[in-house]
Amino acid sequence: MLRLAMMLQLDDVLTKAEVARVRETLARAPYESGTVSGKKALKNNLQADKSNPEVQVATRAVLNRMFARPEFTGFAMPKNCILMFNRYDVGMTYKDHMDAALMGPSQAQALRADLSFTVFLTEPEEYEGGEFVLQSPFGEQRIKKPAGSFMCYPSDMLHRVDPVTGGTRWAAVGWIQSFLRDPRQRATIAHLEDLRRRLVRDFPESEYPEEFAEIHQNLLRMWAEV
Repeated sequence: MLRLAMMLQLDDVLTKAEVARVRETLARAPYESGTVSGKKALKNNLQADKSNPEVQVATRAVLNRMFARPEFTGFAMPKNCILMFNRYDVGMTYKDHMDAALMGPSQAQALRADLSFTVFLTEPEEYEGGEFVLQSPFGEQRIKKPAGSFMCYPSDMLHRVDPVTGGTRWAAVGWIQSFLRDPRQRATIAHLEDLRRRLVRDFPESEYPEEFAEIHQNLLRMWAEV
C-alpha cells in the first residue's frame, strides 16, 4: 500500500482469474464513444455500455472486491460510488483534465466526486504508451500498474491518459462520494483506522485498539455527512 498526496495504491484488488473474467465480458460488450461523458476536445476513448446486463454483473464484481479491502474503505469512507469500464485502442488518449464535481446520469442522481479511482485491467506489457499521469503536489506521477491493481486519488487533481501507441488498454474507472467531504478529516480517520488495525494485529490482547476505535467513532459522529 502506498499513500502519496492523499493517494492510495493497492495491488491485487482483483486476482488474475477475476481480471480474465472481466476482460472476457469486456471483449463481448457493446461500446459507445467516451465523449458521452466527457469533452470531445479532450477525450478520445470508448466506454462499455452500462445498460448491458453482463457489464452490470462485471461492475458489481469489481465493486465488491474493492469494498472487501479495508484499506480502501478506511481511506475513502465511501458513501456512494459510480464505476464504468473504458477502453483505449491505438491513438486514443484523454488529455489533462479534472473530473467534474458532480458525476452521474443527471443532477437528481449525481454524486459529489470527492475521490476518483482506476482499476487496471491490462498488464503493462500488453500495450504501449497509455500511462496514467497525475499532476500531484510532488510533481508529475507516471503510473502503469499490473492488471488487478487499484489507485484512488482526489478528484480535484489534474490527470490524463497518454496516447496508446500499441495494443489495447482496458480499465475500470469511477468516482466516490465520501462520508467525509474534507480531505484532512479523511486523512485523520484513515490514519486512526490504520493504527487500530496494526494494534489489533501486533497486540491482540491489548485494550488500546478499542480506545482508538472510540476516538475514531466519535470523530465520525462529528464529521460524517449522511
